[in-house]
Amino acid sequence: MLLCGAQPVVICPARGIEGMRLPAEYRKPLADGRLLVLSPFAEKQRRVTAQTAEVRNRFVAALADGVFVAHAAPGGRTERLCRDVLGWGKTLLTIDSPENAELIEMGAVPVSLETVAQEGVVGVRLNAPTGGGGSSPARTMIPSHGEA
Repeated sequence: MLLCGAQPVVICPARGIEGMRLPAEYRKPLADGRLLVLSPFAEKQRRVTAQTAEVRNRFVAALADGVFVAHAAPGGRTERLCRDVLGWGKTLLTIDSPENAELIEMGAVPVSLETVAQEGVVGVRLNAPTGGGGSSPARTMIPSHGEA
């Protein structure tokens, strides 16, 4: 879905990227210079695991100015990452719902679904209070449950 727009996109698989076959839909955005594929893993890391997904998520969050997490289960890996993101002084956005009360109590900035639908995550992030995460336009969305 992100590749259909005009914004730059970074794809970071939870495995090495050397020799990786790129899907056809990546070719035009890559040629246009608006797609970057990067990975913190060596070529020999060919399989995605829960551990590599966690390392990838931390890598991406560390590079970003702010992070949007739709939901993090209390006590789960995504919640632990959210605590780290806030500890790094970065803005953490989440959907304003009772299910995210713990994230919001931790310091996540609640945003409405309507606002995200109208402005997109980047638009919301530009207007959100900052936690000292810098001024470059790096944003990220972290999938829940360690999806690749």
